[in-house]
Amino acid sequence: MPQSILVKKFGGTSVGSIERIEAVAERLLADFKSKQEFPVVVASAMSGETNRLVGLGHQINPLDRGPAYDMLVASGEQVSIALLAMALQKRGAKAKAFLAYQLGIETDDIFSKARIKHIRADRLKAEIDRGVIPIVAGFQGVDADQNITTLGRGGSDTSAVALAASLNLPCCEIYTDVAKVCSADPRIVSKARELDKISFEEMMEMASLGSKVLHIRSVEIAAKYGVRLHVRSSFENRDGTWILPEGETMENALVSSVTHDASTVVVELEPVPAGSEFLAQLFTQLAARGVSIDIITQSRTPEGQRLAFSITEEDLPLTKSLLAENFQDKKINVRWLEKMAKVSIVGVGMRNHPGVAAGFFKTLARLGISTHLVTTSEIKISAVIDQARFKEAAAALHTEFHLDRDL
Repeated sequence: MPQSILVKKFGGTSVGSIERIEAVAERLLADFKSKQEFPVVVASAMSGETNRLVGLGHQINPLDRGPAYDMLVASGEQVSIALLAMALQKRGAKAKAFLAYQLGIETDDIFSKARIKHIRADRLKAEIDRGVIPIVAGFQGVDADQNITTLGRGGSDTSAVALAASLNLPCCEIYTDVAKVCSADPRIVSKARELDKISFEEMMEMASLGSKVLHIRSVEIAAKYGVRLHVRSSFENRDGTWILPEGETMENALVSSVTHDASTVVVELEPVPAGSEFLAQLFTQLAARGVSIDIITQSRTPEGQRLAFSITEEDLPLTKSLLAENFQDKKINVRWLEKMAKVSIVGVGMRNHPGVAAGFFKTLARLGISTHLVTTSEIKISAVIDQARFKEAAAALHTEFHLDRDL
């Protein structure tokens, strides 16, 4: 095998047109010549293509999350990898496009949100030994019954990191349309600053709380197998942000970022039976449909037990269908709070540091912003608020915790 192998993932905007695909091919070969980096390439579908395919599926059945749905939405990557392989071949490189099943990327059978279980790296290694540049379809795998599966939005990141881990590589490059990971979404917070380094743990929290830079599962795999991540721009040739073990980040800022998720829905059920049996039944059924639950609260009211939890807008149709099918006869009132957003602060420096929660809620109180749900961990505080207020909340929290850059 070549001495220096590097997995490089290119997102949808990076391969969003023929011109951009040609530019990626040029960059790959230039890096190979100048740095002797033999690339294993993972590509997403061309920008907008997955949304188009999802829209087609929704026109047929918005509740379908089975094998046919995954076969549909996985087809976008087949186009982009074939075009990129052709662009490299045109330049004299040996390149070959591979769908995930051809490389033995095995997943479970949770359609639309599958998790990689194993990668048989033998064929990938054999192609590299022959000097063939593999162009691999991200976002997809195959289950034990040979059904095509998909890993969820942003899943190409996970494909890339899993391939790097299977090849025992020390790092993986993620090329995207941003130059670096920022302390907040710069489209929302004008004073967001670029981060040179951030820990795996912080990045996992950021990904789970709404940051679209990396798929959370990719960071989990990177942390587990010690694969350092380098998030870089497809359109600029400069260093990006390194995602590293905590001991290598050096700086443990009190708060490193403000994140948001503007596609949150709160579900309130009242009254619900006391005890854990009802909760176990409800959340088991939601999990079987692939619905991810975020914040959960339970409280006592004069009418009985009240349960509230949050989901994403994407999972709203499935959740409504399940509750209608299984709990209508239990005389439980269901309230849907749509147009919600989750705003959060993240930082490893928050551990055992007093005053962070006070600063968070004082900021929201000063703006007159009510919270619907709240959750905390050692390194994060999150609150669900009205969607119309999340931009000003994010900007104010960014200022409160001294993250603003000078404009």
